Amino acid sequence: MTDTHQLELETLREIDARFHRLFEAIAEDSESESTPTEDPLTTLRRARSQIDAALFAHQHRTSGTTVPESGSCILEWDPSGSPPRRLILDPDSDGDSWTLRELEWTGTEWQVWGRTRVDDVAIRAPAAPRYPTPIDPPTIGTLIEWIRGGWTYPDPPALVFDATSTTEQGVVVAVNGELRYREGDSERWQTVTQDELTEQLQQRGQPTLQSLSKTTLTRTQFTINSPRDR
Repeated sequence: MTDTHQLELETLREIDARFHRLFEAIAEDSESESTPTEDPLTTLRRARSQIDAALFAHQHRTSGTTVPESGSCILEWDPSGSPPRRLILDPDSDGDSWTLRELEWTGTEWQVWGRTRVDDVAIRAPAAPRYPTPIDPPTIGTLIEWIRGGWTYPDPPALVFDATSTTEQGVVVAVNGELRYREGDSERWQTVTQDELTEQLQQRGQPTLQSLSKTTLTRTQFTINSPRDR
């Protein structure tokens, strides 16, 4: 089992345990009129966001066609150090020409960077499906929801930006609802906003969801910024 599969399994187990605790709290509430420790809707929404993360990863691994029914041909890839990109070939109405569009992921949607009319298109692909169907990456807002509420876990979830030639690995966690960012060689963590994470994505590419223990940083490095904090 790969590290990614293990993280997904641990996430689903935690969701199952949380549902179990919620059901017990509701049962006790019915019997003793006590109040559950957490609002049921909050628990359900957080669980839903984590299920979405597991389903996205599963869909990306198991989808198996490269040409949608519309007739468009889509090539999608995730270059190192820059956002995901797409090339889309759309057949024109005359049936003899195509429109080639170049797109880049902004963190919330695909942005068109170029459009060209092309002729004499030839495509060669494997006879059997080998690659997953292109799907939209999760938005920055969705990624943030995946890590919210996870700081209480023994091994909390984190968003990880890969290291580049000029920067160390960048890690984002949610501590008591506050988004904190730190690079491997930084002396301090800093709070960040969704807009600032969108800028990071444009400069460094789409972050991945990992457990904090798989990164170069520890819990202490996101709670202590200076000797007086100790």
